Amino acid sequence: MIPRGRILVVDDDPAILDLAATVLETASYDVSSARSGFDALRIARRERFDLVLLDINMPEMDGWETLRLLKADDDIRRLPVIMFSVKGEVRDKIHGMQEGAVDYLTKPFEVNELLLRVQRVLDREDGGDPPGAGAKGGRSR
Repeated sequence: MIPRGRILVVDDDPAILDLAATVLETASYDVSSARSGFDALRIARRERFDLVLLDINMPEMDGWETLRLLKADDDIRRLPVIMFSVKGEVRDKIHGMQEGAVDYLTKPFEVNELLLRVQRVLDREDGGDPPGAGAKGGRSR
């Protein structure tokens, strides 16, 4: 089966990381994972992804700093990012969008909401190319 898209899931909580990866893999997405912002940046620069699902609250480098560094890198700045956090206040969601995230998902998440938001972002980013075929850091337009 051809994957529906390549997704990098970033969360320091192994239970959340495993749950999100399992949900996405069951829905035919090709999933890689990272447990820190540093690992996420290294993996995103090395491999092609269609989307990053990024936790905010992580030790050492939080999701906000990771997002800023992703968006500052010319090779991966077009890579869409959904912020993923227990912080569900409107100001957190607005801050995520102002920093360059395309969406914001509150944990704990509902499986159907996760899948719907991921598909919506990928549909919006899709320029007609097969998943993973776009320029490094996102689908080509």
